[in-house]
Amino acid sequence: MKVRTGVLAAALAVIAMTAATACSSSSGASGTDGAEQKSGPLQISLLTTYNGLPFYTAMQCGAQDAAKKLGDITVKADGPSRGMNAADQTPVLEGVVNRHPDGMIFVPADPAAMVAPIRLAVNAGIPVVTTDATLNEQVAKAQFRGDNNAGGALAAEELLKRAQGQTGKVLVLDARPGLPVTNQRADGFIKALKDSGTKLEILGTQYYEDDPTKAATIVQSSLGAHPDIVGIFATSESGAMGAVSGLQAAKVDNDKMTVIAYDAGPTLVTALRAGTLDALVAQGSYTQGYDALTRLVQEIRGQAPQGAAFDNVVPNAIVTADNVDSPEIKKLLYPTTCS
Repeated sequence: MKVRTGVLAAALAVIAMTAATACSSSSGASGTDGAEQKSGPLQISLLTTYNGLPFYTAMQCGAQDAAKKLGDITVKADGPSRGMNAADQTPVLEGVVNRHPDGMIFVPADPAAMVAPIRLAVNAGIPVVTTDATLNEQVAKAQFRGDNNAGGALAAEELLKRAQGQTGKVLVLDARPGLPVTNQRADGFIKALKDSGTKLEILGTQYYEDDPTKAATIVQSSLGAHPDIVGIFATSESGAMGAVSGLQAAKVDNDKMTVIAYDAGPTLVTALRAGTLDALVAQGSYTQGYDALTRLVQEIRGQAPQGAAFDNVVPNAIVTADNVDSPEIKKLLYPTTCS
């Protein structure tokens, strides 16, 4: 069959124009793995386990600072208004997937139960990196986390330094059984104390179920049974503030007791300055947010990722009355707003 050259030329011109229009209307190009790469404005979801907690506010501040540096990126804080469990987080996650942001920084409320829900985002083509907590399966592009065992060990080292020359017992207050994040903190603390060869006796771990009133009651009853308690380690803010209340009700001399808490929110920092807490273990939540956003944007824009291929560990730090106002430590404290 013969085709006239004029007609063929016109047809080819139409095809070329159509292809050019299709390319120009796309927000990005496809990478080598077939995933779409975007170079324009980006919408990022920071989906945590409990919206509004100062720890996550610090993470949001880090992500927003990274977004300002990288340019044309909006970070939206998402999360349940209560809970810190999979049942509360899952419907929020589904809503974010329906909104279809360009990427997601995700804090899993449960390492096992949130694997299937986060696959909804991955299968919808939303790149995901996790922060703080981890998932049991490698679903995300990368993870950024603190080392809870190492943080517990830091607390033990600080307690041993402060309790030099003392004899007696140490009480460990943990949130609840089966919560890996806080359980690891308690485990790291207990192991470090045992490995140190200290003569201090470690009492069995007591669980306060995230209830400061229950923590206060545990402290008072423990002191009644063991008046020689010289140290307390609480794995979260609610346990620490409960411990402070319990000690005040029991009229314990602060000079004879060392109390160390995990986290560095405003309430805990105030207690540290007042002398009712002796030290805090601060997680690098600001750094987690900053590094996670940076990595996520690299993935979205098809750039070579920096840092570890998958597992990125952000160090913890001990906060005391002596260093709380230092520039290095100030960045690790958890604010109520990003300003």
